[in-house]
Parts: sequence; C-alpha cells; structure tokens
Amino acid sequence: MNRNIYVSVEFGTHTLKLLVSEFFGEKQNILFLDEEMTKGIEVGHIIDKMTVQNSLKKLISRAEKFLNARIKAVILMLPSVNLWTKEVTYDITIPENMVKGKHIKSLFNKVYTEEMKANERGGVIASVYPNKFTSVKMRKVIDNPVGELTRELSVNIEIVYENQAMIVEYISVIEQLGIEVIEIMPNVVGYKNSLLMKDEMKDYACVVDVGANTTTITIYNNQLIERSETFKIGSSIVTQALMENLGLSYEDSEDFKITHGNCVAKEASDEIIFEKHFPDGTISYITHEYVTQIIEEKYLEIIRVIKRYLLEYGLKNRITHYYLIGGGVAIENFERLFKNNFGEWVSIRRPNLIGSRHPKYSSIISGQYNAYYFESLFEEQYNMIIFNDSDS
Repeated sequence: MNRNIYVSVEFGTHTLKLLVSEFFGEKQNILFLDEEMTKGIEVGHIIDKMTVQNSLKKLISRAEKFLNARIKAVILMLPSVNLWTKEVTYDITIPENMVKGKHIKSLFNKVYTEEMKANERGGVIASVYPNKFTSVKMRKVIDNPVGELTRELSVNIEIVYENQAMIVEYISVIEQLGIEVIEIMPNVVGYKNSLLMKDEMKDYACVVDVGANTTTITIYNNQLIERSETFKIGSSIVTQALMENLGLSYEDSEDFKITHGNCVAKEASDEIIFEKHFPDGTISYITHEYVTQIIEEKYLEIIRVIKRYLLEYGLKNRITHYYLIGGGVAIENFERLFKNNFGEWVSIRRPNLIGSRHPKYSSIISGQYNAYYFESLFEEQYNMIIFNDSDS
C-alpha cells in the first residue's frame, strides 16, 4: 500500500530539525519530530561541514531507530538569505482536454528553464510556486487542476531565487550521508496555504520568525512574498545577558530563561528566584522582577530591529496582522510585548497537532503540507523512507 510519508530537514544556526509525518487526506500525523544542536552554521553559510554532518547524522540515526526504518530521501527546507522573487504567468495547452500531473510537471520544467535563462539578477531558482490556476475557457480558478476538463490553462506563478552556493552547501551535507534531496523548499514558501491561509496573505501579512541567532521578517501581499529579510539577532541575546548577570553557564541560562522567563517586567513579582554566590562568600538575592527586566530589555532590542526594518520600507502602517513563530516567541508574554509595540493584530502561530504545539516547529510542519500538495499536483509518489518491518 502506498503511503504519503514525507521527511524534512531544516537547517537553523542553532539547531537542525527533522520531521517525518504521514498524510491521510488533509490530516497530518507526526511520526517523528526532533532537533539536534549544532554550532557549524552561520546565517546562510556552513562554516564547519563536519560538525553539521555529525549533528545531522545523529538526528537521522535517532529517527531511523525510533521508526525502525531507513531514510533514503528528504525535503530540504532553506533559510531566507538574499532571497528575491518574481511573478510570472504562463499558459499551457492540454491536448487531451484533461489536465494530468505530467502537464503540470512539464510546465514547471519549462518555467525553470526559461526563467533561469532570463535571470540577470543572480541566484538560482529555489522554488516555482503556483499561486493560481485558471481554466481559460471557463474562467474558473482552481487550486489543483488535475482531472479538470479544459484545453487551455493559465498559471500565475511565484518564482523564488536564492544563493546558489548556499543551496549547494546544504545539499552536499545531506548527500554525503548517502541521502537524496528530493525537493528543496524555502521556509517562506513552505508557510503558504498551511501556516498562512490564502485569505490571510491577501493584505500585508507579516510573519516574524525569532530563532536563537536570527530573526526573519517576511511580508505577504496578494498571496505573494513582497519582502523577506533575515537579521543576525535572536533570543540567544537573552541567554547571554542572563549568563553575564547571573554567572550561569549557557545551558543553565537557557534552562533558567525557559523556567522563569517573562517579557513584561511590570507584571513580575519581587519573589526571590535565584541566589548568586560570589567568591568572597557573599550572596546576592535575585528577584523575578530583576530577571524579567533583563529579558524585556533584550527582547525589545529584537523588536527595535523589526520596527526599524518595517519603517525603512514603509511597511509598518500597512501590516494588517503579525504572525509570530520560532523558538524565541514561546517565552511568556512575548505576544503581549509585541502588541505593546505593534498593536493588537498579533498572534503566535503554533502547529495545530497533538504533541507538536511548539512554535519552533511551525515552519517545518507547514512545509510538508506543500510537499503533499506538489505530490498530488504532479501525480507522483515520493518514496522517502523504507520501513524494515514489511507490514508497515
């Protein structure tokens, strides 16, 4: 029996994430989801290939052991670094008068070839994403035209370009482990029609992804990516500040942030939550209010970067809703702090799946909905994993 099972790998500057899930119709079932710390990646660049490979190898080994299976191919989720887009419209004639997956795939290949030849701006095509299919004769808009009776089909497409060297680096890390990269997908493309619905992308929606070392801001308008930019600032500045003020290790500071973290100082109590011991034997008693002031101050640094970017491009007053994702937004009251600076139309967008509600997984989970969509669009079956148990 054919099963719609997908394996995705997402490279962050702080962790690697791996997701294996299965689709039953539109319902997604998580089979495996985990992450592995890594120190070999900077923004859009692998600085220590061996470290990254070892981290990915550990992650894949855990997944294979847990699932009693062998992973043979993955979808590579790409960060948004020097990304740019182009909107095009192509028409296709269907000789058989019924749309099939082969027609859509042939069109995509044509788009890729022609648009790469016409590209004078640099980068390579990382994604060809159909925003809208229209039956020309019926003037009917279709999400998935496969099986439709029509001779002429018009397709509105968003092409996403990214840095070639970055893509080659990431693919190389995976392929040298003997695993095929079956598809590449920029994270900001993976948000479409899953993390964000079509109606939500109509009028200046802003997705803010706060990671450990980076913050990515992406603006959608008319279902297209209007702008996307990644900044070298993330929630690790909070952890570093706690290290310096409390004298803890990075790992202990991270745990302390998760346990006691709060972004709004005026709501914090004067309860003593930590004793800082000095070499001379003296003790400083640290209150929840003091810690919260440190955390709020550092998160406001991130917010100032976001605000400055939106003001620079004249976007701040156009945004109709902010959607917050990433590990850095999970801290208590971050949504409220963001609202204090950007208005009420703000929400943390979490995966709506049992056991995986953390916003740090929003991106990779969303991307698999689009992999499922493309598989049905091309009428193909991705074979990404082989189960050792023949009954699976």
